[in-house]
Amino acid sequence: MLILGLDIATVTGFAWYEPGSPLASIKTGLIKAEGDNAEEKAASLAQKLVVMFKAGRPDFVSIEQPMRNVKTFTKKRQDLGGLVEEQTINPNALQLEGLVCAAVAIIAAYRIPWETIPSATWRKHFLGMGRSPGFDRAAWKRAAVDRCRAFKIDVKNADAAEAVGVAVAGQATQTYRMIVERAA
Repeated sequence: MLILGLDIATVTGFAWYEPGSPLASIKTGLIKAEGDNAEEKAASLAQKLVVMFKAGRPDFVSIEQPMRNVKTFTKKRQDLGGLVEEQTINPNALQLEGLVCAAVAIIAAYRIPWETIPSATWRKHFLGMGRSPGFDRAAWKRAAVDRCRAFKIDVKNADAAEAVGVAVAGQATQTYRMIVERAA
């Protein structure tokens, strides 16, 4: 059973993993979503996934689950009246959800089973720790790259390394287990 792991963003990391095979045999790569806005980037990612699936189709796709909450923060700006504070959100959070939905739509159209995996879950499975105090985004990315290098998995950057973690954790999902059970 071939698992495709996706760490979706404007640069999406992907990893092809076959459970039971040596981890060093995992193949990784990157997909760059191109466009001037979120919709064009989602369309670009979708089209590139179609090309990928024509070349080789996975039996299951595991996807890093995007954050389900959008956090607000205060932004300060200067205008003619002086310093103004306003509440805003990170627009990348909304774009990420759109990219994930575009990918899921293509995956579902190909009738490929899939599941999203929260970052804490795949990190606990792949790195041995789910949430560690003091770990920031850069530290998590470094840990994923270091783990891949320890297993001699060729990764170009942290996006591909995190996709490896998502793919490896995919075999522990209920959806994947059901597919294996049905195939037996």
